[in-house]
Amino acid sequence: MFLCISICMQAQAADAYNAIYIKTYLETSQKNFDQALKTADSLYTISETPYYQTKSLMLSATLYKQTGNVKKSMEYALKSEQIIGQTDNEVWKAKVYGFLSSEYRILKLYSEAKKYADKTLAACKKIKDPELVNNTSGLMMQEMAYFDIEQKNYKGAIENVKKSQQYFNLTKQDKDFFTANNQQLLGLSYYHLKNFGKALFHYKKASDICRNIPENFLTGLIYNGLASVYIEQNNSQEAKKYLQLAQKISDQSEYLQLKNEVYATSQKYYVMINDLKKFRETEKKKDEVAEKISKKSDSFISDSYSRLDEKKSDAEHTGYIKNIIILAGGILLISGLVYFMIYRRKQKRNIEKFKQILQDSDRIHEFRKEKVTTSFAPAIRQISMADPMKAVKADDYGMMTAATEQKLLSKLDEFEKSDLFINNSISMSSLAASCGTNTKYLSYIINTYKNKDFNNYINELRVNYVIEKLRNTPRYRKYKISVLAEEAGFSSQNKFATIFKKTTSISPSLFIKYLEEEMAAEV
Repeated sequence: MFLCISICMQAQAADAYNAIYIKTYLETSQKNFDQALKTADSLYTISETPYYQTKSLMLSATLYKQTGNVKKSMEYALKSEQIIGQTDNEVWKAKVYGFLSSEYRILKLYSEAKKYADKTLAACKKIKDPELVNNTSGLMMQEMAYFDIEQKNYKGAIENVKKSQQYFNLTKQDKDFFTANNQQLLGLSYYHLKNFGKALFHYKKASDICRNIPENFLTGLIYNGLASVYIEQNNSQEAKKYLQLAQKISDQSEYLQLKNEVYATSQKYYVMINDLKKFRETEKKKDEVAEKISKKSDSFISDSYSRLDEKKSDAEHTGYIKNIIILAGGILLISGLVYFMIYRRKQKRNIEKFKQILQDSDRIHEFRKEKVTTSFAPAIRQISMADPMKAVKADDYGMMTAATEQKLLSKLDEFEKSDLFINNSISMSSLAASCGTNTKYLSYIINTYKNKDFNNYINELRVNYVIEKLRNTPRYRKYKISVLAEEAGFSSQNKFATIFKKTTSISPSLFIKYLEEEMAAEV
C-alpha cells in the first residue's frame, strides 16, 4: 500500500514538473524571457533528484545564453556539472559537458572547450541507448565543426559535419533542426573557402528543411548566409531580399550573436551598394550589440583569464628558475651587467616608440573626429599635407588637374574617417569606384601624397584602427592577437603582427603590455 502511494506521489510530482517545463518553453517562444527565467528557477525549487535539478539548471543556463548573459549561463551550467557529476547519468553528463564546451569555444577559451569536448566524448561511450548515443555524438561532431570554423579549418569542419549527419541519420526522432544546422554549417564553410556555388547549394537546402519548423535563430543565420553569398556574387537584388528576411528575425530575437552576424553582413551589403550613411548607422548598431555582449561576458572572461595568467606565470617562473640554475655556472657577473644595460637601453627605446605611437594616434583620432560633410564626397578643403608644387607637377605631366587632385585627396580623407578599410575585400578598384575615379589616378594620389603604395596605405590605416580600439575600448586588450587581426581585416595573425611591427617598430603584444601599464599608472 505504501509503495503504491509513493509511486503515485512521484508520478504527480513528475507531471507537475513537466507541465511547468512545457509552460516555460511556451513563454520563451512568446519572447517573455523574464517570466520564462522565473519559471525555470521555480522548477529547481521543486526538483528532488539530481536529474531534475540538472535539467532545471540547464534550462536556466540555455535561457540566459539566449539573452547573451554569459556569466549567468556559465554559473548555472557549472552548477549543473557539480550535481550531475555525482551520478551515473551519462546522458545528462554529455549534455552538460557539451554545453560548456560550446560556451568556452564562443568565449575563445579553447583549452577549456577542448577539455569539455573530451569529457563529452568519454560520457558518450558509456551511454547504452543507441538512440541517445547517436543523437549526442551527432551534436558533439557538430560542435567540433564549430570549433574548426573558429580555427579557420574549414575543410576539417566539413568532414566533422558529414560525420555529425551520419549519426543523425541513425536516429528515429525528428532531426530536421539538426540537419538544417548541418547544412548551414556546410554553407558557411564553403563560403569561407570561396566556393560560393556549393555554399549557395547548402544554404538553400537548409532553407528548404526549415520550412517544416517554426522560424528561429537558425533560420536567421541561414538567410544571413544566403545574403552573404549573393553579396560576393554581386547580386544586390537577392542579397537585399535575404538580408531583409534575416533582419526581421534578428529584430524579433533576443540572440545577440545573431544580431551581430546580421549587422556585419548588412555592412558588407552597404559597401557593395556604396551607401556610406547606412553603413555608419549599421556600424553604430553593431557596436552597441558588441558592447552588450562584452558587458555580459567581460566579468566571466576576466576571471578566466586571471586564472589562466596565474597558471602561466607560475609555469614561466618555474622554467626561468631552471634555466638560471643551468646557466648560472657559466655566466660571469660582468656578462649579466652588460645584458642588463642592453636590455634597459632597448626598453627605453621601446618606451619612446610607444609614446610616439600614442602621439600619432591622438592626431589621427582628432582627424577622424572631424565632421563629415557628405556621404563620401566632402567639400574640397585645403590639404595641409599636400605640396602645391606636386599638384602643378602632376598637371604638367598631363595626369589630372590640381582641382581633381584636391578632390581625390578630400575623398581619401573621408575614406580614412570611415571604417571601410577594415573590410577584407577592399581593393584598389573598389576604392577607386567609390571615389569616382580610375585606379591610375588613385594610385598616383596615394603614391605621391601618402608616400606609400595602396597595400601599405590600407595596412597602415588598419594598424591605426587597432591602436585606437586598444586605447579607447578596454575589452580589446583582452582579445587574442588573432581576433584583433580579423577585426581589422587582416588575412592572418602573422601578417598583422608583421605589419604592426613594421609600422610601429614594436610588436602588438608589447604595445598592449605598455598600454596596460600606462592605464594602471593613471588609475
